[in-house]
Amino acid sequence: MRQYSRSILSEEKRNFRSAVLFIFLTILALILLFFIGIPALGRFTAFVSDIAKSDKAIDSNDKTPPAPPRFDTFSDFTNQENVNISGSGEAGATVKLTFNGEELENVVDKSGKFTFSLDLDNGENTFSGEALDQAGNLSQKTQVYKIIFDKKEPDLNIDSPGDGTQFFGSNQRQVNIKGSTEANCQVTVNDRIVAVDSDGKFQYTSSLGDGENRFNIKSTDQAGNTTEKNLTLNFSS
Repeated sequence: MRQYSRSILSEEKRNFRSAVLFIFLTILALILLFFIGIPALGRFTAFVSDIAKSDKAIDSNDKTPPAPPRFDTFSDFTNQENVNISGSGEAGATVKLTFNGEELENVVDKSGKFTFSLDLDNGENTFSGEALDQAGNLSQKTQVYKIIFDKKEPDLNIDSPGDGTQFFGSNQRQVNIKGSTEANCQVTVNDRIVAVDSDGKFQYTSSLGDGENRFNIKSTDQAGNTTEKNLTLNFSS
């Protein structure tokens, strides 16, 4: 009976030691999880987040072509040899710009924007674009756009009256200034806009005051080039 009691006591001691060891290991595991596991989990979460945000992530199953690039508003005519053409598209995609037959490339940034700096040829310049996403899908091409580079000042002629003409009396107080310029130009006389017909002809009517009457006539083409002439008319009542 005494031998049986000692056996039970020994078994209880072993169970007690096992329970203490289990509790210790559990506490150690919790400590390791708190000091090592949670920061590691945080780093892993940040890593996954960075991958999700990266514009270099590629979905190999993506077979959908991106939308064509969209170009911001630009002037059809310019007297500047270099222009910037900007626009928007799918972030991370490559915009392929065909400019005067030459292919240029630029990557759309994270905000969805891109910009090309173009050196224009004199006269007509053309460009169109398409987008290639990171999965290798190619969009449709945009329409073909045109930019006219023109540095030549427009022709401007004052047909009548001649510079320095003298007018007399009330019947000649009112005068018609007639002239011609290139079509689609804007004409101003003393900063007042004058109508120009499809042939470039214009007319401006004014009442003369005694003495010298000065008129500043300007013609500005669509590219912003300007030709300017001055006309002086004399009047005596």
